Amino acid sequence: MISSMTSPITVGVIGATGSVGQSVVKGLLSSEINFSITSFTRQTSIDSPINHNLRNDGLAITGYDLAQPQETLVNKLRGIDILISCMNWENLHLQKHWVEPAKSAGVKRFVPSEWVAPTPPGISNVQDTVRLPRRAPFLRYSSLANFLFLFGQKRDILAAIQRAHLPYTVIDVGCWFEVFVPKIASGRSDHAHWSLIDHRIVGDGNQKFALIDQTDIGKYVAQIITDPRTINKHVFAYTEVLSMNEIWDTMAIVSGEEPVKDHVFLEELEAIIQDYPKKVENNPGIQDTVNFNMAQFRISWCVRGYNTPEYGEYLGYLDFTQLFPDFPKGKSLKTYYREVVNGSAE
Repeated sequence: MISSMTSPITVGVIGATGSVGQSVVKGLLSSEINFSITSFTRQTSIDSPINHNLRNDGLAITGYDLAQPQETLVNKLRGIDILISCMNWENLHLQKHWVEPAKSAGVKRFVPSEWVAPTPPGISNVQDTVRLPRRAPFLRYSSLANFLFLFGQKRDILAAIQRAHLPYTVIDVGCWFEVFVPKIASGRSDHAHWSLIDHRIVGDGNQKFALIDQTDIGKYVAQIITDPRTINKHVFAYTEVLSMNEIWDTMAIVSGEEPVKDHVFLEELEAIIQDYPKKVENNPGIQDTVNFNMAQFRISWCVRGYNTPEYGEYLGYLDFTQLFPDFPKGKSLKTYYREVVNGSAE
């Protein structure tokens, strides 16, 4: 681990204005490690209110235009030690434009945009068989609708990084607390409930999976990116491992109200996946696409058990809790739900 007494570690963040990007920036700023942070933002957004706030937080703001010659980007990246991508789902393919410039500029570590759960190749058939997102403009406005479609692109990005022989670290974090917020009779959780997400419990609800509060991602990142053990590795950073039953029970304990437990079973999730290509031809709505994507996620997490520390270890991931056993745990689900029902959740 690099001491806070050393000269600053220069970190560039692509997509610092998004939700994950803001978590990463806050984590770097709050760390005892001495970071000097540059936010790389589209030239057209350089004077946005969010970038103004980032300037006030001490970040350098550098605009970029990928239509410019590659050497322009190389020059902007010179002096950056670590480059972290927090690009949103519909722009993941644009990361390829950063790989060769980062290599030429001498970047010592590239962190591609992952931020979900360990998944084996082939779990999603979206990339191979359904190319709707390039044909359906509405998907550009819903990050939820792009989760599974982009798994294939993420692997393409990693392949490009490895071909360039650019040092990297892949960071996955499991399911965000924010994805599943059960409704309760008083309505106190409604404001944090993602209405597009199917909140039915999968099967018997006993399969555990890893979770994290989105706002804690940056704290873990600050530790991971300065440790030489994580170079050219996949790291799984999570806070809790709970089943859907335990998630619902946590809301009941915190709120004093019993959330309704409806169930969905594997056969229905598989039917959603199988029926979706037909809906592609009939101009589906956002809800159809979210159901399709989340059906695959829920099979991965709640049936096959891929989003677990044990499966991450099988895939070769380093476990954050084992790498940094003394690092303070992030926010618990109980604390997050308490904030939700009290109306103070971020």
